[in-house]
Amino acid sequence: MAVDVIVYTVEECPFCEKAKRFLAEKGIEYKEIPVRPASRQWLEMKEKTGGGTVPQVLVEGVPVGGYSDLVSLEATGELYRRLGMKDREAAATLYDVIILGAGPAGLSAAIYAIRKLLKTLVISRDVGGQVTWTADVENYLGFSHVNAGDLVARFEEHVKTFGVERVIGPEVTSVDLTAKIKRVVTDDGKVYSGKTLIIATGGRHRHMNIEGEHELIAKGISYCSTCDAPLYDGADVAVIGGGNSALAAALDLIQIANRIYLVSMTPLTGDPLYQEKVQKSEKVEMFLEYVPVRVLGDKAVRGVEIRSLQSGEVRELTVEGIFVEIGILPNSSLFVDTLATNRRGEILVDLECRTGLAGVFACGDVTNVPFKQVVVAVGEGAKAALSAYSYLINQ
Repeated sequence: MAVDVIVYTVEECPFCEKAKRFLAEKGIEYKEIPVRPASRQWLEMKEKTGGGTVPQVLVEGVPVGGYSDLVSLEATGELYRRLGMKDREAAATLYDVIILGAGPAGLSAAIYAIRKLLKTLVISRDVGGQVTWTADVENYLGFSHVNAGDLVARFEEHVKTFGVERVIGPEVTSVDLTAKIKRVVTDDGKVYSGKTLIIATGGRHRHMNIEGEHELIAKGISYCSTCDAPLYDGADVAVIGGGNSALAAALDLIQIANRIYLVSMTPLTGDPLYQEKVQKSEKVEMFLEYVPVRVLGDKAVRGVEIRSLQSGEVRELTVEGIFVEIGILPNSSLFVDTLATNRRGEILVDLECRTGLAGVFACGDVTNVPFKQVVVAVGEGAKAALSAYSYLINQ
């Protein structure tokens, strides 16, 4: 049975295009009426719908609202009832909160959300996040020393005790954050709908991308001096990088290691105060305008080859550990066109983990919150879930 669905649109309106595409994906026929402000059709639209924004959708002459309202109706199954499609139901469960990411921030958010009796779904390609790249953690409250894999297992087991729904494996390919109901699409073609969304996709350490690096991660190669520096008491180590994170790593290691080789492709770029402190230490030997070319070692790191960018000279540094401190890249590519980010691509959040878009929160290393540490991410995840709960009860 044909149903009278009318969509008032304006040319080049992105939400109009979304509404039309949404109806087409659902196999719902519609009549489009293009309008221009102050035109006869515009006045007709305002009279029939009471709205002065586009798109405006009517079903059998009854206004249902715009694109956001359309998605909300579909998520609850109400749209199909109004259309008389008795054989159709809501496309998917409507969750109170969908959490993207299952690192410390995402898992913490899941625990706090489920304890607030929110219907919660976690979607992530894997479990653990960046902490899984670390061998041991010695700075997490309550543990003087814990294997990183064991810590992640404890996090995961804690979440499982609350029965949080999880989708682990598929990768998120697209998100729609602008409607009242947030939609998440994964690479297996499934669509998930939520009243709120928490982005906890974390970050990834920038790698050197040289021979031997991948094979020796957590076997002498570290991306976190705060986590792993104590493991190299009395050892010779290399720090790769010349910015603040590299200089801070060198300062951490001065108290612990026997000798530190600082290798930077450029002259030092970190804060002058950091530079001064590092340069004063007799433990530190600098190789500026050198690039690492190969990690040496079989079952564990035994050295690194570096090459001068000026002369081409290749040198071998004998070290037990290599700290790669050349930056962290936030996993924010899906969101940069919709949410505010800084020049590094980190999502900007306020003190309550709000992104500035209603119902969308972010936490952990994907945000501009400083100090990329497990304990910080866990706290931010808790804040994000509590903020999502506050948002929902005030709607």
